[in-house]
Amino acid sequence: MNKLDRTTAPAFHEIDSINFVLPTIKKLNNAVPYIEYNAGTEELVKIDFVFKAGTKYQTKGLVASMTSAMLKEGTNSFSSLEIANKIDFYGAFLETEVNSDYATITLYSLNKHLTNVLPVLKEILTNVNFPQEEFDKKIKIKKQQYLINLEKVETIASIGYSKHVYKGTKYENTVELNSFDEITRQDCVDYFNAFYNFGEMAIFVAGKVDSSVFELINSTFGKLETPKTDSDFVFGKNDFSPTFQFIEKKGAIQSCIRIGKPIINIDHPDYNKLKVMNTIFGGYFGSRLMTNIREEKGYTYGIGSVIMAKENMGNMIIYTEVGADVTQAAINEIRKEIKDMQTNKVTEGELTKVKNYMLGSLLQNTDGPFDLLERYKTIYFYNLPNNYYDTYMTDIKSITSEEIINLANTYLNDLSFIVAGSQEVS
Repeated sequence: MNKLDRTTAPAFHEIDSINFVLPTIKKLNNAVPYIEYNAGTEELVKIDFVFKAGTKYQTKGLVASMTSAMLKEGTNSFSSLEIANKIDFYGAFLETEVNSDYATITLYSLNKHLTNVLPVLKEILTNVNFPQEEFDKKIKIKKQQYLINLEKVETIASIGYSKHVYKGTKYENTVELNSFDEITRQDCVDYFNAFYNFGEMAIFVAGKVDSSVFELINSTFGKLETPKTDSDFVFGKNDFSPTFQFIEKKGAIQSCIRIGKPIINIDHPDYNKLKVMNTIFGGYFGSRLMTNIREEKGYTYGIGSVIMAKENMGNMIIYTEVGADVTQAAINEIRKEIKDMQTNKVTEGELTKVKNYMLGSLLQNTDGPFDLLERYKTIYFYNLPNNYYDTYMTDIKSITSEEIINLANTYLNDLSFIVAGSQEVS
């Protein structure tokens, strides 16, 4: 019997390539795009109906999120309880989501029950009626949540960061306390009619998908009218300028720090390699920021940095919450780590570790039809080439320590500091 030697690490194999499978792309009879990953082993499918109805299109705070939240609250034929019971009876799950750019309605269902649950979804998309009573309940709950969150330094700093970094654009936060009193049910009706447009919709399907799934979706939604709208959407011009802003929250025992700036988007040639630099700096648990400020100094439970891509612009944000008494010290250490990234070469050992981490994460995030679908959405919505993930891997594997210094000097400067807490800092 062979004895396991626990002193020897398992053999390591570098990831050479990832076979990123492309989806099948079709169109319904009414020309609605249909994107499909047939790669599941269980009789389960996930269907996403995606609309150009994100928060950037709203002209009044809360409208996009309230419209999304109200979709399951009643139609001309069914109450919210009846909708929930019909979905639950067949073991399905329905959820709605909205972000800055898109609104999504997602259905999870066993294949054998699609004939029963798809008509419910069609009813929602064609006959939603936004009941006043349900609307009033949701607004009341959301207002209470907002008031509670306003007591948190995290919320205060996040709002301040959004207003500053996205200033002048449609990504700027527009929700204020008075938004809860100004929004009406009719605002949601008008928003739905304007932006939940079948002519601007795409359907994404993943799981164990055979031809009957497409035929059923096509027969259910392929006859709907798909008018094209002449959009007068204007994103706006970003009016960012670096600043240091302290927002006082008396009595707060912690401070929330948000540091960042607008940055290049995912289609920029530097983007993939910038992700490597950011991962070293603050993008994973073994990053420089975590090692220094969490592990060595003990100032925080968690700290990180993220590069976020949105349809119209990107941004980089460094985020953490620290004890009020160590806020200045934490900021000083963040500045120190920025300077170190800009002046000292990353060691080959650290660079190799981060490359392997990023390649491993990509491999993990393409495991199964649902993950593949999410990765392909990046290609689809940002209009990237189909070989994007091959390029991504090449960029990660080829980056040098010299390039990382250049990237740090190019992008880790002119940052804005937004700090909310009880002790003023500089």
